[in-house]
Amino acid sequence: MNLKPNDYVILALLLILLVIDHFMDWAPHNIISWIFVGVIIYSLNYKKYKDTSIKEILNWQALSTAIIVVMVIVFTLIGNEANPGISLTSGVFYFSILLSVFDLVYQWRQIKQGTNDR
Repeated sequence: MNLKPNDYVILALLLILLVIDHFMDWAPHNIISWIFVGVIIYSLNYKKYKDTSIKEILNWQALSTAIIVVMVIVFTLIGNEANPGISLTSGVFYFSILLSVFDLVYQWRQIKQGTNDR
């Protein structure tokens, strides 16, 4: 799978949001967590409207979901903010991961059935 510059920008934006959420005391954690969810929703959908195969979309979604989970685990373990908005105990994180997993299952079923319903 070839990552495009947009993919790196999305992953960097998620990393920046996690850094701000876990290490900046002045940050409004609830707003940052909803921006995080918005970026995840965008990352799940932006390749669907381009000329990409369903298999490439599935690979991107699996890779980005795995990277997000690993980043949240690492930042939760090393973060110094007492109550971050994005952590292993926040509902927003589980909402975004659940949304991502549902989309992964949907894309996988499309590949298995041979359909191309985006």
